[in-house]
Amino acid sequence: MRATVSLLLLLTLMPATGAQDRAASKPSRLPVVRVDPRVELFSVIFRLAGNPEYSQGRIKSYADAVDQHFGKFRDHAAIKAARALRGANGISFDAVAGMAIHVDKVPALLPLVPLDPLPRSLDARWTPKDATRFLEQVRGFVRDSGFERFLAGQRELHALAEERMTRVLAEDARLSWFDEFFGVRQEADFELALGMLNGGGCYGPHVELKGGREQLYCILGVWESDEDGKPRFDASMLPTVVHEFCHSYANRLVDAHLAEFAAAGPVLYERVAAAMKRQAYANWQTMLRESLVRACVVRYQNAVQGAEAARKQIAEERGNKFLWIAELSDLLAAYEADRTQYPTLAVFMPKVVAFFDAYAKQLAATPVPVLPTVVGMVPANGSKDVDPWLTRLEVTFDRPMKDGAWAVVGGGPHFPETTGRPSYDATRKVLTIPVKLKPEWDYELWLNRGKFDSFRSEQGGVLEPVKVTFRTRAAKK
Repeated sequence: MRATVSLLLLLTLMPATGAQDRAASKPSRLPVVRVDPRVELFSVIFRLAGNPEYSQGRIKSYADAVDQHFGKFRDHAAIKAARALRGANGISFDAVAGMAIHVDKVPALLPLVPLDPLPRSLDARWTPKDATRFLEQVRGFVRDSGFERFLAGQRELHALAEERMTRVLAEDARLSWFDEFFGVRQEADFELALGMLNGGGCYGPHVELKGGREQLYCILGVWESDEDGKPRFDASMLPTVVHEFCHSYANRLVDAHLAEFAAAGPVLYERVAAAMKRQAYANWQTMLRESLVRACVVRYQNAVQGAEAARKQIAEERGNKFLWIAELSDLLAAYEADRTQYPTLAVFMPKVVAFFDAYAKQLAATPVPVLPTVVGMVPANGSKDVDPWLTRLEVTFDRPMKDGAWAVVGGGPHFPETTGRPSYDATRKVLTIPVKLKPEWDYELWLNRGKFDSFRSEQGGVLEPVKVTFRTRAAKK
């Protein structure tokens, strides 16, 4: 997922650089780009069921059209079943997208492979019985809701989105890198499905078909629009595309060695559990899959965009609390340099296991830094009656903070207008932010968020993200 933010001040942000020279080779293995009716169908159903990850569509005209057409079906059997599956089995995020690609065309929605036993490529949150029953209800929803009629009405918008993303891939992607880096996977086809309701939510499922053929998917959320509110894409989205396709390679490599990772994984996860859970990574297994994926994206950036792009990618992933990403990338660079001994990444995986074992032992021997906490704010967080003539915000911490380093994150009309540079008092426990407020207005900002994490204690402990909201009262006449 990507999100666009603006910063009040962030002293640790790396400087921007010019674009690196493109690799000489032309793109190959370009995926088919389409708005996949199956993905849209499952997204609509789980949007109506209340799943927040399918309720963040950024193309307003499309989201409004979905709500207008399907809103009256919120009590349909398929929607009730989706709610129940989310509550009982945790069916959400990639489990939804994964099921969508395991069935054939709308309206038949027949399984592409038998569901009993559950195929290896389908998320284990599903059961054969649940999947079979749910598909029956989904077919009923297609029939009852006029889903195909809705799709026909959106065809022009879908075609525009497909054309724009196809152009970005043709001009800027180098997906031949996957064969170069992981080893040739002859029976694999790349497909890119644009998730029109997903906003920044992106997924990387795959389906293993009969006869050994595979379809590898990037389900790319649509999170930017042009001045007309139509989907917009550019080359900055390609690391996300690579990330999602990497899941079809890296996940199975990690899973093949889960027993060997069992000692290191929990140790690492304990140190970063809060940050991982905020990103919906609920266990160490998922964290390790994500770790390998993200390190592979760094290697892609290095190969295609150059060393500076790779350094920026590392900085972003460290901000997401994948603290070991630079060292893991260096290890994969050693793999790239010795392809005679290691023809594929699968052959190299014992080295990856050894890396995490060593890193976990080093981390276990390192004292856990005490994290700073916010103990007071002016105005108080959540206040609803703030004086609009207030000229400064104050944040009080429980311990001295690193001087000259902060990340006050936000943007848009609800971010406070600043009138000067933030500063700490002599104790470095109180931060003052000069502002200009207006009456009867809602304000929102974050202290640290995502890769922007410059709020640190004197000893180096990183402040967990704090969301700050308040509302000003009416001005006195």
